Amino acid sequence: MNSMKSTDNTHEAPGRVALGRRAAAIVPAMVACAMLAFGGLAAQNAPSPASRWDTRLAALDPLRPMDYLELGEEVADAATSDADRRLARELFGYAGALDSTRLGRSAMLALAAVAETPGERMRASSAAELVGGRGAARAAFSADPAQIEALSRAISFHRRGDGRKALAALRQDDADALLDKVGEPLAGSAKVFREECKVMRSNSGAVPIADIVRRGLLVELALRGGDLRPPALDIALLGDAPLIEIDLADPMSTWRVDPSKPWWRNGHWSGNG
Repeated sequence: MNSMKSTDNTHEAPGRVALGRRAAAIVPAMVACAMLAFGGLAAQNAPSPASRWDTRLAALDPLRPMDYLELGEEVADAATSDADRRLARELFGYAGALDSTRLGRSAMLALAAVAETPGERMRASSAAELVGGRGAARAAFSADPAQIEALSRAISFHRRGDGRKALAALRQDDADALLDKVGEPLAGSAKVFREECKVMRSNSGAVPIADIVRRGLLVELALRGGDLRPPALDIALLGDAPLIEIDLADPMSTWRVDPSKPWWRNGHWSGNG
């Protein structure tokens, strides 16, 4: 009996147990480090947005400006980063600069769709209406006649102090959506106008504040005037922000590209074909 060897491994030497535990902790850490290193190399070797399209870009020819527009649309559709969208803007810019007569409007509308800021979006939208000429433009503001009539009724009821009927008028012909566009010149905001209507009672009488009445009348007149409204009413409706200056005779400022460098060579735009 005493000569039999025990097979119980729970009595291993303390040193061996500690070594085993250290190995169990070290191996996963080594694997994690290897994965991080591999990920870093993969990130370094990942193609840039430009190199991803490099073959297509190198095949572009300024004699075929439509190719720039079509490739720009593909890049914009597949864009997942600011760099992608910047490349799309450059392609749209070249399309417009190389053939403003045929492609200018489409290129500007495409630029508006991928604009970085609301200001650039408004600028491109306005320029789309001026392709082939030069001058200044303000973003067009128009509304459906039925919307205008419904909002005008709401303004009239608000002016009389009948908030319930004013709110009812806003629910007709999508007048609520038009109020959202003109709420600031009308009452400070669309929300303020609605809140004023909610607290009015049908027997509260007309609104006594002359400025509120004046603003309501100005907005109503401006809406009814449409594109023929005079500048004073245009300012009353849209504010006095400066007009957007667009000079299509200056392609670099208009299209944000240098049309003398339409060739893609070695990862950048070049003047050498």
